[in-house]
Amino acid sequence: MLQELHDVPNPARNRIVAALGVFDGVHLGHRQVLTRAVSLGACHVVTFAADSMPKKQGRPVHYIYHDEQKRRLLTTCGADAVFALPFGEIQELDGDSYCKQILKELLSVDTVVAGTDFRFGRKASCGAEDLQRFGKKYGFDTVIVPQVKDENGLPVSSSHIRFLLESGQITAANMLLGADYQILAHVTGGLHIAGPELGFPTANQVFEPWQCIPRLGVYASFAEINDIWVPAITNIGVRPTVTGGDAEPLAETHLIGWNGDLSGTLLPVTLCKYIRAEQRFPSLDALSVQIQRDIHARMRLLPAEGNLS
Repeated sequence: MLQELHDVPNPARNRIVAALGVFDGVHLGHRQVLTRAVSLGACHVVTFAADSMPKKQGRPVHYIYHDEQKRRLLTTCGADAVFALPFGEIQELDGDSYCKQILKELLSVDTVVAGTDFRFGRKASCGAEDLQRFGKKYGFDTVIVPQVKDENGLPVSSSHIRFLLESGQITAANMLLGADYQILAHVTGGLHIAGPELGFPTANQVFEPWQCIPRLGVYASFAEINDIWVPAITNIGVRPTVTGGDAEPLAETHLIGWNGDLSGTLLPVTLCKYIRAEQRFPSLDALSVQIQRDIHARMRLLPAEGNLS
């Protein structure tokens, strides 16, 4: 679980640097902000709990990662602490109150670091210039980090990465994320068909209701078990051959050449390449033949762990 601000102890008096943002996906732009914050002192990320923020700047959002995934990525990038603001409790704070009550009085920040597009305050009414102004008022330094742009000169953004994921452009999404897209969820019980009847047992994982779901279809993937990356194929979809399509999307991952019980395990599954769209087959036998073809295609695409970014 992410820490909430009302549980924050008095910080140690080394220089406290707050990295501000939603950090959905922790993409290349976010990593630039984090790198700058880490270079200046003890990096305390101030973000929002994803399930407490159903809209961003008035628009509904399906987030790339849930809070535990985001916490892991932020920590990997050097964050010393991650504080998730409960959005419902602070959405009515104006910009001045946010800086005074949250940044100065509660977190005792010495410096804040944010991107040029950072918004805060009631109805996202304040931006980078306001942050600098409030910093002078309340005695903290402000560092604004320029936007990172992709190879086409366009700003790297979570909304564009969500578009890439939802359209099956996983390779392009991974480039902008700075690390391959990952599913992190506990393995649940399924319909018990893939193993006994098809001969391809799967680890089934459910997405959060508000989470961005990649394009339905089959992916070349890896599953991480005890720090070992196991080659796999992952189908994201509604299993039309088995359910008729009347089901919520989930991820089904077959670990190639691996046997064991993963029920209840928190399993990281990394998606690397898109193989094909999900489709309905006339029989389970036809589906079984296609899965074997998918495995062959996957091993041609990604023969080794070295393909992970």
